Amino acid sequence: MSTDHHTFFAINDNANNIWLGYSLQLLTLQQCARWLTQDEQHYLSQLSAKRAVQFANGRALLRRTLHQQFQTACTDVQVSLPDGKAPTLTLGGQPWQLSISHSAQAVAVAFSHKGKLGLDIEQLKPRDYAEFSRQYPALSGSTQADDFYQRWTAAEAYSKFSNKALLDVLQHPLTGNYTLKHLPLSGYMLCLCYQHETAGITIIEERI
Repeated sequence: MSTDHHTFFAINDNANNIWLGYSLQLLTLQQCARWLTQDEQHYLSQLSAKRAVQFANGRALLRRTLHQQFQTACTDVQVSLPDGKAPTLTLGGQPWQLSISHSAQAVAVAFSHKGKLGLDIEQLKPRDYAEFSRQYPALSGSTQADDFYQRWTAAEAYSKFSNKALLDVLQHPLTGNYTLKHLPLSGYMLCLCYQHETAGITIIEERI
């Protein structure tokens, strides 16, 4: 855990702003350590090597992004441990919206003071796109990689946004009061699902 002592100031966010941070390279557990709490460090010991690295990178990227944007100290950022539900974020005692996603060597986080959101990032890999399209109505019509991964990440992001099971989401074309933003990346597709169409989105790419 970092011993930096930066004063956390109240983020006076009256707009529906969203911050989206991502990295296409994972840090080692040792590199993440200074950004993790003792409880998170203990939780890591219960995970496989792969899951431990993914978990640590998600929490570390969140705190680094918050520190970069708002000069928050690590101790001002509380994130719930996994318990079968989406993680919750508290900043300076105030609840915030949070979504974390990872795939292969990529990790992404999105957070907002207001409005629900869901985030998904997926590595682009060859698949039987036509078969997935026939099997799941939410993916219907996707026969090429870009289109397939736009639909797939949209379903994943909407699943987190709506708190509905992914398999249930895939059974129907996506409808509802939400906005999608896709971000094609090198070897990956990212999708953010959020509540307010007029939300301002700040995108931060972390290069290691």
